[in-house]
This record gives sequence, structure tokens and C-alpha cells, in this order.
Amino acid sequence: MREDILDKVLKVLNANLENTEITFEQTEDDLSALGMDSIVFIRVVVALEEAFDIEIPDEKLSLNEMNTIAKIMDVISSIG
Repeated sequence: MREDILDKVLKVLNANLENTEITFEQTEDDLSALGMDSIVFIRVVVALEEAFDIEIPDEKLSLNEMNTIAKIMDVISSIG
């Protein structure tokens, strides 16, 4: 299950982050350092909500709450 989530999250991130290719080894890396700014973050959130057919709670909609792949996966897991 977590591998399925990881695959989808990586696809969404790589589709929205420019000039970088994120791999599964980077689950703890700060996405801000990899090129995610607030505009990209919003695009990623919308894409994640569509990919997983979920609505991410407002209290999780900040770059600090979801600044690593591991944190994004935890948020998605807690919803689904």
C-alpha cells in the first residue's frame, strides 16, 4: 500500500517540479530545497487530491506540513 502511495506521489512531484527528478531515496529531503515553492506546492496539492480522490484538510495545507515525501505520504495515509 505505501509503495503504491509512494509511486503516485513521485509521479505527481516529478510532473510538477521543473528541472529535477525526485527518486524514492529522497523521501526525507526538503522539497523546498529541490525547487518546490508556494505555486508548485498548490499545483502538487491539487494533483495529489485528484490522483488519490481525496481532500487534504486545511490544517495540512502548508509547505511546512508537507515539505517531504514522507510527510506527504503520512497525510495521504491518514485520510485514506
